[in-house]
Amino acid sequence: MANFTTTQIEKIEMVLGYNSPISSVVHTQLSTNFAQVVYDRAVAILTDLDDINAKLKEATDTSYVTESRGSKLSYSQHVGHLKSEATRLLKELAHILSVEVAFNKYSPCQPKSYW
Repeated sequence: MANFTTTQIEKIEMVLGYNSPISSVVHTQLSTNFAQVVYDRAVAILTDLDDINAKLKEATDTSYVTESRGSKLSYSQHVGHLKSEATRLLKELAHILSVEVAFNKYSPCQPKSYW
């Protein structure tokens, strides 16, 4: 069995879109003992999300490039792929930790229709 550190719990809460005040139910759930395999996977997902964030930052910095060494580049497809992978990882993280995704920063905001 493994427990997340306070720093890891805060990072998980932030990644899953929880803000102040943090839901005590979510915080309590993340403070429980997890099987080692769940703990290891959650830590790996956090690392993967950090990598995707770095790639998204890099893509933003080079979004003006449309061609390189004869290859056509598609900024929108590249960013879309990274965001869809990040969304998949967020959902997996929430599922294995038995919590919900409060806000997905990788998903475009969809206005709600009341009609």
